[in-house]
Amino acid sequence: MTCGRCGASATQGSDGAWTCSNQCGWSSAAPAPAITPEITATRCRGCEAEVHGLDGRYACGLCGWSNHWDEGHHPLPAAGTPPWGPNTR
Repeated sequence: MTCGRCGASATQGSDGAWTCSNQCGWSSAAPAPAITPEITATRCRGCEAEVHGLDGRYACGLCGWSNHWDEGHHPLPAAGTPPWGPNTR
């Protein structure tokens, strides 16, 4: 098997996961990258202006209204989780 990042050969560990032999940090056991946020739009509940946000989370710059964080389309990442994932830097 080859590395999914740099193309070097990969070795299989006892857990069945593949790891790059070139030590670029790639592993087949690594979690999938974070979901890319989607720009969404709705009407402000305070002043009816059109507002845009990320994944259903909105804040109005005209009247100050914002929806609750748990109304978003996807769960928020855990505190301290890097947004780029552990194997991309």
